[in-house]
Amino acid sequence: MFYGFNSAVKGLLASQRALYTVNHNIDNANTKGYSRQRVEQRATNPFLMPGIGFLGTGTEITKVERVRDSFVDFKYWNEMGPTGEWEIKKNSLTEIEKLMGEPSNNSFRKYMDDFYSSLDEMSKNASDVAFRNPVKENAMAFTKHLNETAKRLQNMVKDTETSIEMNVKKVNSLSSQIAGLNRQIYSAEIDGRTANDLRDRREVLVDELSKLVNINVNESSDGKYTVSLGGISIVDHVYTNQIKFDEKADIGERFTWENGGKVNLRSGELKGLMDMYEGDGKNNIYRGIPYYMDKLDEFAKGFAEKFNEQHREGYGYESTVNGIDFFVGTTAATITVNEKILEDVKLIAAAKNPGGAAEDNTNLLALIDQREDRKFFGDGLSQGTPDDFIKSILSSLAVDSLQGKRAYGTQELIRNNIETKRNSISGVSLEEEMADMVRYQHTYVAAAKMISTMDAIIDLTVNRLGLVGR
Repeated sequence: MFYGFNSAVKGLLASQRALYTVNHNIDNANTKGYSRQRVEQRATNPFLMPGIGFLGTGTEITKVERVRDSFVDFKYWNEMGPTGEWEIKKNSLTEIEKLMGEPSNNSFRKYMDDFYSSLDEMSKNASDVAFRNPVKENAMAFTKHLNETAKRLQNMVKDTETSIEMNVKKVNSLSSQIAGLNRQIYSAEIDGRTANDLRDRREVLVDELSKLVNINVNESSDGKYTVSLGGISIVDHVYTNQIKFDEKADIGERFTWENGGKVNLRSGELKGLMDMYEGDGKNNIYRGIPYYMDKLDEFAKGFAEKFNEQHREGYGYESTVNGIDFFVGTTAATITVNEKILEDVKLIAAAKNPGGAAEDNTNLLALIDQREDRKFFGDGLSQGTPDDFIKSILSSLAVDSLQGKRAYGTQELIRNNIETKRNSISGVSLEEEMADMVRYQHTYVAAAKMISTMDAIIDLTVNRLGLVGR
């Protein structure tokens, strides 16, 4: 008699637990990294009644599990590294483009145009100080623009170094948090249960880590969870292997493990930052900030040497002394106009002959002609006129920047596709949850009605039968 009563109670409890799970899903519909959960329900063992057969005994909830596809997770983590790397490179190269100021009134070519225009004007009346002062002022503006650009690139290197140090700390912090969650999950699941919400929290941390460095994740059959970076475990179950950054080490050797071994970075934000930090473009190394700093230094040094070489051959106004440099300094950060010329613009060597006659502007014309000299920069990869040199720097920057934008766009598209698929599998659909809620609610009400019915049957059997004749 109580057999049917127990069966109805099992149905009611199963519906109740399923409703709890639906409620949990709805509550976490907007929780980052949350995976939809569902109950696994099955019929309980039947009861064998002699002469009748097996009689059903109700239902039970055997498991609450996450809806998650580990293969999609694997693909997502694989694509996060390149996405992070190219995002950093794209942003950094865009910043360098802004520093260069091309095309605008604050560009190298604009300052160079102004400088040579003032030289051209001076050639029309080299003896007049009013025509010499603009040469000094425009030369100062030109060198100051070089100084400021070089200084900004140096600051950019320092900022990148700070970002690297912060990201290294973040990688080590994330690995420690993952190891801590491994310990909790292992303890919670030791009796065979599944710690769904703890696993979700761990996967969120792995998502963040996968954008910083290239990782591989593996979980053994005994529940030991490992995360490796370049073949070395950064998280081995409950243990971590920290990474270090040494800015004084050689190129390519700056990231090391605790034991001193080299960290093999293949992608991720750290790889992008490191390429921008130490990329000098030599030996197939990426063209990062140092490459553009070297190019600017090469331009400043070559321009000053060639201009000075011609300037030293000339004579100032009414002067019998030559050999004065127009520019001093050997790098983009230090180049400036000779202090003697700043104090006395008559020292600008316009004349070719001793005495610096007013009508002698031969040397000045030679200085102006240098701008069209295709052998102005004769050595190195960037040859040609000063404009050609600047153009080659800007061309390299434009190519690198375009590559960064395209690579990031492609990676972002791939990542978005995988993320969409991931959300379609693990995300919470409120419409679906509402349908489940109504379904389990109906089951619950039916089970409750069944209990009432069984109660009435028991009441009738116990209290009302056998009353005849009393």
